[in-house]
Amino acid sequence: MLAPGGGEVNPGTIDWAAVGANFPYRLRQDPGPRNALGRIKFMFPNPYDVYMHDTPSRSLFKRQVRAFSHGCIRVEKPMELAEYLLRGSWSRERIQRAIDGGKNRSMQLDKPVAVHLVYLTAWVDPNGLVQFREDLYNRDARLVAALDAKRE
Repeated sequence: MLAPGGGEVNPGTIDWAAVGANFPYRLRQDPGPRNALGRIKFMFPNPYDVYMHDTPSRSLFKRQVRAFSHGCIRVEKPMELAEYLLRGSWSRERIQRAIDGGKNRSMQLDKPVAVHLVYLTAWVDPNGLVQFREDLYNRDARLVAALDAKRE
């Protein structure tokens, strides 16, 4: 836990009854295999604090419905993505050593990579079958309304 000034604080030393609704601390989970974000995360500039990350809950990738995050994107193969992004400057072994080191590290890419997030609730799969999924973010209603308005 981090104090308002940025220093680490032992939660056992805080009078929680006196803290109230104005919570002045920042909570941070240390890196490691049980971290909710997994062992690696991929930051990219956006105004929503959305990023891609690993997960210790690997079994979630086998589920049909996988909306367990709060807007961020779980990456099924984070090492492969890290290798691709750091190709030419970091080997897989070097990436693994950095992860195993257990400390937070930030890496800047040599060249920017465009990130395009596409939200689809309907598409045609490679077999020509139309696939539909639940509209978890309630975006379809706005799209339908815009299409209806265009037709009028």
